[in-house]
Amino acid sequence: MVRPLARRPLLAGALSLPWLAPAIGRAQGIEPAETPRRAERWRDLKEAIFDGRPTEPAGDALTLVAPTRALDAAAVPISLSLSADAAPRVRAIHLVIDENPSPVAAVFRAGPAGDLRALSARVRVDAYTWMHAVAEFGDGRLLETAQFVKAAGGCSAPVGTDLRAARERMGRMRMALPEGPPTGPERAVPVQIAVSHPNTSGLQIDQLSRLNIPAEFVRALRVLYRGAEVLRVECDISIAENPTFGFALAGEAGGELRVEAEDNRDRRFASAWTVGASG
Repeated sequence: MVRPLARRPLLAGALSLPWLAPAIGRAQGIEPAETPRRAERWRDLKEAIFDGRPTEPAGDALTLVAPTRALDAAAVPISLSLSADAAPRVRAIHLVIDENPSPVAAVFRAGPAGDLRALSARVRVDAYTWMHAVAEFGDGRLLETAQFVKAAGGCSAPVGTDLRAARERMGRMRMALPEGPPTGPERAVPVQIAVSHPNTSGLQIDQLSRLNIPAEFVRALRVLYRGAEVLRVECDISIAENPTFGFALAGEAGGELRVEAEDNRDRRFASAWTVGASG
């Protein structure tokens, strides 16, 4: 029996040689952030997603925040924010995780009664990757920003809870108002919505049968306040289990906040809350 410790000096010696380190990284499927292949991958994705339309650097107009090294590749928190000037003019934000099997993780679209000034979600990351956010303006202009995230295996990670129990809870929703209800159109407050759903990717393995678990995921979510649409989200398997989305809500307190969701099996779920003065 070979003890693992016996190999450590050899490995440490190899890593101390600069010309060997990149080769070891490639053998493990890990590449540096800046490689021609990664740049080409993003060019190809842009061409396919945006029909060849050019993108420009976002600067301060759009910000993407994600952990440089994720603690859990199956639930990586991300946030998106638009500047006050850009928010009213942006009609959609596209979130792309370049190396994921399904790169377009989500498309957030502003409804007539909302904007995209502040968004959040939890996503799966399958390999070390660039994560891109692209803001689409009403006139067709595209602004992009990016962040490199070190995580791997998120799309095939085991389901975090008992799958049967998760299916029984499917469609239940929770709403949180961390700062209380809105008090008028001039004050937007953060809202968080969570949908109970296993959101299986189709790449996970049942630990008992050793067979693939079929893909079951929320593909669309719609938020309305006082009957007016605030937000629509189109999503895919890159969204983490129990999809959770944050957004900004403005308006007078006392209205009904309604959330409608649909999954890839055409199941529909809905919940509503009265957003009163006391929250």
